[in-house]
Order: sequence, then structure tokens, then C-alpha cells
Amino acid sequence: MRRAEHVRTCQVTVYRDFEKDGQSCKGESAFVVEPSATEDEISEKCRRAFLAAGFVTNPHYELYDGTKEEIVTVESSLARMSAEEAAGAMTKALFAADDQETSFLNSAELFVEKKKVHICNSKGVDVGYVKYHVSGELVAQCREPQDVETFEHFSYDDLNTDALTELARQALKMTEDRAVAQMAPLTGTYDIILSDEYAATIFDFYRARGGGDSIYQHYSDYKVGDFVQGKSEEVTGELLCLDYVPTVPFSDDGVPMKELPCISKGVFQNIQANVRYAHYLNVPATGWYRKLSCAPGRTAFEEMKKQPGLYVVNFSDFQMDEWSDHFGGEIRLAYLNDGEKITPVTGGSINGSIFDAQKCFTFSKETQDISIFCGPKAILLKNVSVAGRTA
Repeated sequence: MRRAEHVRTCQVTVYRDFEKDGQSCKGESAFVVEPSATEDEISEKCRRAFLAAGFVTNPHYELYDGTKEEIVTVESSLARMSAEEAAGAMTKALFAADDQETSFLNSAELFVEKKKVHICNSKGVDVGYVKYHVSGELVAQCREPQDVETFEHFSYDDLNTDALTELARQALKMTEDRAVAQMAPLTGTYDIILSDEYAATIFDFYRARGGGDSIYQHYSDYKVGDFVQGKSEEVTGELLCLDYVPTVPFSDDGVPMKELPCISKGVFQNIQANVRYAHYLNVPATGWYRKLSCAPGRTAFEEMKKQPGLYVVNFSDFQMDEWSDHFGGEIRLAYLNDGEKITPVTGGSINGSIFDAQKCFTFSKETQDISIFCGPKAILLKNVSVAGRTA
């Protein structure tokens, strides 16, 4: 089934400068304007937002000064075709993998989005951009020897047909293996391999830690020039080389966004921040970044998988806590390499510390490029705790 929608939304933020207890403040309050709203209704919403902003006691900062610029189209292969053509190409790529003997695609959803954003403020900012994006989800199923399903989501800023076919094929294969997996790994410590979205989630820890909001509120202790992988003399693995990658040309404040180094050889380089937190920290406003890029490693992915350890390919819920050092999740499917054979296992969970793991990272040569990350396809983490069966 196909359908198309055209949605238009307008969000207004009202700022109010005032003083409280001798301190200068800038409060803010936002509201959405419905397409059917009259001028009087909009004026009333503005009045109420102005009143509400008086209760928000953020320390004062200045809005971004800007100028009027031409609307920018974010360059991508999606921008060079219609939404219908892109949807057809991605659908064909999705079902190209549906040729397995025992597993099949139960269902799938695919969304192609053309988003036009226009940003204005009272300080002269008048900029905008057009961006294309494709996302969706799929459910793979295998009925024998037990009925199991695997859910996967995907998100690309390009017409990444090969990556989508590979993702669907991997989902079908892991669903077949999940259907035959019978037991959890033994409790203990393992070298863990994470790939694809799970590897990207690990790296996202550093993007969040480099945020001006986290640093200003003391959730992060990052300082420009600091080595952030622990003690440099204790690092035996890969040094982090990360960049902030803009996915749009302008931030929500209207600040032009460009690629910036985040961490270079383990040393923190730049704080990413919107206008408010940049003012508080006395650093340049960069806008918020959603995407990181990372330099690939020296080890082939297949070589990683040949080493004894646990390659986890599917979690029920994998999380990297941005405010502590813990990552973990419940294992739905993993491949246990005991040095002699590889066995699919299910159940149990992993719980690790990024502060320990970052001392001996191993990154794959092979890379991935999704909407939030571009870098190694896989990462190997040493000596991670696994809770599983006892015998």
C-alpha cells in the first residue's frame, strides 16, 4: 500500500528578557501555529507564551545575529529523484534479500521524506534548507524449529540500496539462527564484538559528552585539550579520531554548520553547542550535531570473528548511558566462538564500562554509513561481563 502526505507545521519561540534577584535572565516559551489559526488566535498565543517565558529563569544570552540567505538543498542521491522513484528503488532493494529457504520478510514499512525547513528570528536570521531522508523498519520471521521474529529499523540520508539489501539479508539469517539457538552463554567475561547500529551507539557516547549542555551542567568533565581515553600510557588499542558531521546546513538557531574535529588521537578538540550554551561557556556556537564520523581501524571484520569471544548481533534493547560509563543489553542472538566452533546462543545480558573498554578498542577496516554515524562497521571490546547460565 502506498500513500503520500503533505504536512506543514510552524513553531514559534517567544523570548523574554527580564531580571530576577538582580540577575539578567532570558526566558523562552514555544507554541505551534495551526494552519487554521486566525490572526487574533496567534496574537493570544504570543501573549500567553510571553507570560510563560517570564517564569523561565535561564541566565541571559544573545540570539544569533544573521542575514537572509538562499534556501540550500542538501546534496544527496535522494535529492536527484522523486519520492516515488526513491521509494520504488528502496522497496526493490529490500525484497531483493527475501530469497532464504526458511526465513522470510513478514512485513516492512518505508518512508521517503522531503523536508523543507525555514528559520527566522528577530535578529536578522532568514535561512532555510531542503533535505531528503529515507527510513523504515522490517520484520523477519522464521517458523521452524521455533517461531521467532526479528525487528530491524533503518535510516539513510542517501539512496543506500546495497546497505538496505545487506541489512535485510542479515536480519533473515539471524532470524534463522535465533530459531535454532537453545541456550545462553556461560556467565563470565568475554571479548565482545558489536557491529552496525550497536557500534554506532558506543561512539555516540563521545558525541553526547562533547555537548555544551552536558559540560555546562557538569554531566561531562570534558575540557578542550584533555586526553579522554583514560590515562594515555594505559591505552593499548585504537586511539579515537572522531569528527562532528553536519546533516543539515543550519542549526535551529540559524548557525551555519560545518564539519568539526571532536576527538583527535584521543584528545578532545571542540565543544558542540547551540547559541545558549555556547554563550554560557564562552565558546563559538556550532549547533547540535546528530552524526559522528570515525576513522576505520586496521583489523578485518572476519579476523575479529575468528578470535574466541562473543559476537552479539541482536539485543532486545542495547543502551549506552551517556551520563555514566555503562553500556549493556539483553542478548537475543549472539555467536559464541570458543576457539573450536561457533555456536548461536540466546539469553543472558552484557554489562560493560566504556571507561575500561576504551583503553583497548579494536576497530574494523570495513565501514558503515548511516544517518547518525559513518565509521567502522564493528568494534571489539575486551573483557566485558556477561550474565548467562551457570552450567
